[in-house]
Amino acid sequence: MTTDAAQIRKKFLKLAKILHPDVFGRTPEEKETATKYFSKMVSPAYQLLNSDRERGEYLATLRMFAQNKKQKDEVPTLSSEIAQKLYRIPHEITYKQYVEQVSPKQYETLDSIMEYTAILSELNLVYLFTQTSLNFSSGSSTTAPVGSQTANVEATPAAKPAQSPALRNLNMAELFISKKQWTDALKELLSAEKLDPNNAKVYALKGLVQMNQNAAAIAKASFQKALKLDPKEPTAVKYINQVSAATKPPEKPPEKKGGLFGWGKK
Repeated sequence: MTTDAAQIRKKFLKLAKILHPDVFGRTPEEKETATKYFSKMVSPAYQLLNSDRERGEYLATLRMFAQNKKQKDEVPTLSSEIAQKLYRIPHEITYKQYVEQVSPKQYETLDSIMEYTAILSELNLVYLFTQTSLNFSSGSSTTAPVGSQTANVEATPAAKPAQSPALRNLNMAELFISKKQWTDALKELLSAEKLDPNNAKVYALKGLVQMNQNAAAIAKASFQKALKLDPKEPTAVKYINQVSAATKPPEKPPEKKGGLFGWGKK
């Protein structure tokens, strides 16, 4: 699917909300399943797509995979009718149309996730086999939709940094912040702090929330802790001066003196 960074993030936040364990009406088993889908599929895919470097490395892996298969004259094994149709008449525009047709169904229900993920993987596999070039860029990139993977990729991507155990809470907090739901955001950030107490972003976002709750002194302390962990943390750097000014005590007015030129002061 051709998409840009903003669309990727919008899709990710939507899926984070859909798969959040607190969605009303789910059984404990369904909540556990939703959490697994998010942590094993959606979150890793977003981390990869959200980094230009990692997307570039992934693109190189896909190119190698496609070239190796073509050199061996291998034909992909396809189960879905829509992927078989694309393979018979391959075209980038058709590929995009098919992905846009299938992807909204992927997370309609927990039971449908694996079925439609498999179809999307086959569409991506056909695209790899039939297109001569693949391009990732910061503005527009041909990628698998968030939460899907290209089937049977044999090469191993480069090792990635360890994922924060509080990633889900951070992403949900950012979603609530974007909607100005400060209480809900703070709840997620308090949970994130317990899971990852040395994460500068947790405290920076706490400071942002507290600042918008008119708690400037507490916000200042949160920003200071964030900067102690990471002196370049962008949110803390952006707002620390603003809350520092708000917490600065007012200057005392000059003392009045009695009489002319102070004469007569008691």
